[in-house]
Amino acid sequence: MTDDGHRPGDEPAGATPAGEPGHGRLEESRAWNIPSYLLAGVLGFGGLGWLLDRLVGTDFLVAVGIVAGMALAIYYVWFRYGKS
Repeated sequence: MTDDGHRPGDEPAGATPAGEPGHGRLEESRAWNIPSYLLAGVLGFGGLGWLLDRLVGTDFLVAVGIVAGMALAIYYVWFRYGKS
């Protein structure tokens, strides 16, 4: 057991300490994941708002979907990557 209560070798998959081989790939993966989540939130919820606009006959649900998608995507990125 180590000082933090874990057995050696119990690191999560893909977790590579800084300075070891593979650490750059983890950071590169995060660098691509974050904008992808933001774009997917805007496009997904914006598309859902556009579809609801067409079905209901309104004009404002696209904007609501885009704002909600961005807010949820930012929250998800903060929740997933903001805790160090």
